[in-house]
Amino acid sequence: ATLHHALTALGATNIDTYFVPKGENIHTKEATEALSVFNAAALIVLDQGSRGGPAILPGVPTLILDHHQSTVFPDEAKVASAYGHEPVATTSLLAYVLCHDLHPSLEEKVNWLGVLGTFGDLGSGVKWQPPFPDMKSAIKQHGGKQKFSQAVSLINAPRRTAACDMAGVWQAVLQATSPRDIVDGKVPGVEAMQAARDEVTGEVNKHARAPPKFSADGTVALITINSGAQIHPLIATRWCSSLKGKNLRYVMVANHGYLADRVNFAARIAKNRANPDVPVDLIASFKAAAEADPGLSDILGDNFARGHAQASGGSVSAEAFKRLLKTLGFDENGNTLGGGDKKRKQVGGDADNGTPGKRTKTLMNFGFKKQSPSKPVERTDAQTKPE
Repeated sequence: ATLHHALTALGATNIDTYFVPKGENIHTKEATEALSVFNAAALIVLDQGSRGGPAILPGVPTLILDHHQSTVFPDEAKVASAYGHEPVATTSLLAYVLCHDLHPSLEEKVNWLGVLGTFGDLGSGVKWQPPFPDMKSAIKQHGGKQKFSQAVSLINAPRRTAACDMAGVWQAVLQATSPRDIVDGKVPGVEAMQAARDEVTGEVNKHARAPPKFSADGTVALITINSGAQIHPLIATRWCSSLKGKNLRYVMVANHGYLADRVNFAARIAKNRANPDVPVDLIASFKAAAEADPGLSDILGDNFARGHAQASGGSVSAEAFKRLLKTLGFDENGNTLGGGDKKRKQVGGDADNGTPGKRTKTLMNFGFKKQSPSKPVERTDAQTKPE
């Protein structure tokens, strides 16, 4: 939306917006064919994850704004990437920094959008200190952190539903002048966003009780679900805050129902791991696991181990995922190799290989809190491509 407002203020017309369909990405032949229909004079690609390869639209000037882990990019593109520059700015914050002073009208119009997108990726605890711009006054002006967090929850919900319909959200954000317009229903489309949030909340509640299985060495906790909604990142985020163990490194949620014949998975680093000062790189870990099975990396494809070192995932064929599980210490059905889970009962969220404890049936022991379905299901959205 920041780019749209900036281009409009600078006199651009005929601005078209293309939303990548569910389960796809911008770096495919199908995306190139879809974009070709617009006969674009220029192309701006936002927050889609980057990879090397042919030009997205050959001969069309292309700008890529992104923050996902990558050091290679499509041919013919100009790139502004925050990856490798700590603290890593979100794509929305990059857009704000690039655009806010291009026209006198823009600062007031887009500052809240820069905050909104940053909260969406990093949460409301962002420290607005250099090199980030100081956005504290914009937050106060537009209703405070709570309004922004509530708006994030509504805006993120439709793309997580099974339908993944973003058209209504886009129009609502374009027409809004503040997160309050969205939270208070002052722009069209908010009711649909609320319904989408309820759908996502229902799916999360339905699958949140799926029990974790632990790899043979205890380093990976695997939760398996089957949902048409993109809830695997949300469930991974919940579990990574509650599970613990002397060997546990990360939590992985595999969704067998998001796309036909594929497994979409999300992984998050365990926050209660025994050695928090030892960094965990999920992308490197997944790639190392794939290399342990000769030929598996090629079968997993380009949609594997994408995103960030701390929040990664992928979309792979069901057969490739079975092979990946074996390299991670599971059998092809997601059970612990050697039956370790039967021996490793846990109290609450303890994944430790130590003294067995009593298994309970309530998520309260895993750090979950009772939550009304009407409340937002998420506060942060460390989105990876293409979970």
